Amino acid sequence: MSSLSHRHVWSTTFVLDLLRQERLSEAASFCYFLAIMAFDWLQFTVIATTPTPRISSWSVANSWTTFLITICGLVYLYIKNGGSSGHQFLRRYFPLSVTVGLKFVVLMYLVLMLLPMALTGSSREVLGWSTTIALAIINIIMFWRIGAHLNELRHETNERQSGHNPLPLRAPA
Repeated sequence: MSSLSHRHVWSTTFVLDLLRQERLSEAASFCYFLAIMAFDWLQFTVIATTPTPRISSWSVANSWTTFLITICGLVYLYIKNGGSSGHQFLRRYFPLSVTVGLKFVVLMYLVLMLLPMALTGSSREVLGWSTTIALAIINIIMFWRIGAHLNELRHETNERQSGHNPLPLRAPA
């Protein structure tokens, strides 16, 4: 990544344009991969090092639901990229999951802040299960959104390879 800008982290349009033009460097792809691995390991470290005398049932449900959504979501993304006949899955997945995912992480934190306010007076169980459901829905929507971008890239790549290109390449913003 010769010149790093906020667009590499936040602008999905910018990243999509780099992917369309096949101008995303190997170094940039590695940085996206590193960001995802660091984020995942940070999550696991926080979970593993947080002392909890008793794990709530909604926390256990949240952990397993997140795991299942991740596995199903990755298979879904692989299929949206064309499955075994697709191209450059990892090279596309890493940058899109960072730029799209970062926005959803912000949304998750907002939900975690606002949900207790919206459910003032509710029991801990209601808040816990509501949070679990809200985060699961946000995760599913995030995978759907990344999948829409992968599908778009797949169709554009197929059209270019077949000689049809009704959508012109956009210049990076």
